[in-house]
Amino acid sequence: MQTRRAMAVPVLGTILITAAAGCGGAPPPTRAQAEAIAAVRSAEAIGAQEQPQAAYHLELAREQVRSAERLIQDGRMQEAGGALMRAKADADLASALTNEADTRNQAAEVREQVETLEQEHRR
Repeated sequence: MQTRRAMAVPVLGTILITAAAGCGGAPPPTRAQAEAIAAVRSAEAIGAQEQPQAAYHLELAREQVRSAERLIQDGRMQEAGGALMRAKADADLASALTNEADTRNQAAEVREQVETLEQEHRR
């Protein structure tokens, strides 16, 4: 019985090493990369670079995409996936901040128009 157990340990070890080696080559996070790049382009399209807070987060997103590309080249797929998630989050935040600033500006314009109309009506 002891010989079977002694033989099983090296065989089991070989199987585990082989399985671990097979798992080491994770595929590139292409979907996350596409989503992050699309989010950056979307933020750029609405003018995030023109709003100071949004521009900051847009630049962070761009840096994270560049970092992820380097990590992918180095074969560090899991880290690249994390960088891409952060990039998308920063790009989405840049878009949200831009939309908020645009909405505030529109509200201020409407307020001014209402005040002007009220003043004209009082005359």
